[in-house]
Amino acid sequence: MIKPDKPTTHAERERFQKFIKKMGLRLTRERMDLLDGIKKQTGHFSVDELVQRLKERRYRVSRDTVYRNLSLLMEAGVLQTSYKSGRDTLYEVKSGRPHHDHLFCRHCGRVVEFVDKRIEKAQQAIARKKGFKIESHSHQLVGVCQKCQKTNRQFMNR
Repeated sequence: MIKPDKPTTHAERERFQKFIKKMGLRLTRERMDLLDGIKKQTGHFSVDELVQRLKERRYRVSRDTVYRNLSLLMEAGVLQTSYKSGRDTLYEVKSGRPHHDHLFCRHCGRVVEFVDKRIEKAQQAIARKKGFKIESHSHQLVGVCQKCQKTNRQFMNR
């Protein structure tokens, strides 16, 4: 899904430019177009979906450019891994979104986002006990949604 033409804010562009320079990388038109295109995304998307959406919006960014810059965009705090769906990794825009986890229906692909403070507290307690400082995490629960359970008898007795 693409947001209406809401441009990347000046502050977001500036932060990204500073990050690129700090990393000792070149600031290219393709990287800035990629940033602008990603900031217009909503929901969860694969690299292939992102490339298609960028083309539809006439951004001149190749698939190779997207793949080469994924880790950079995640490190810059622009993008985050959302969950894994079969062989695809799905992403979502990170900035401005509160942390959440995902329920993924392996049958229809439906994704339900949720927040549970008990899970977050338990993770922190486990990390403390093990002497570990959590910087980020991705929590995905895979199963079959209620609609698929009702329409497909094969899932009824599992």
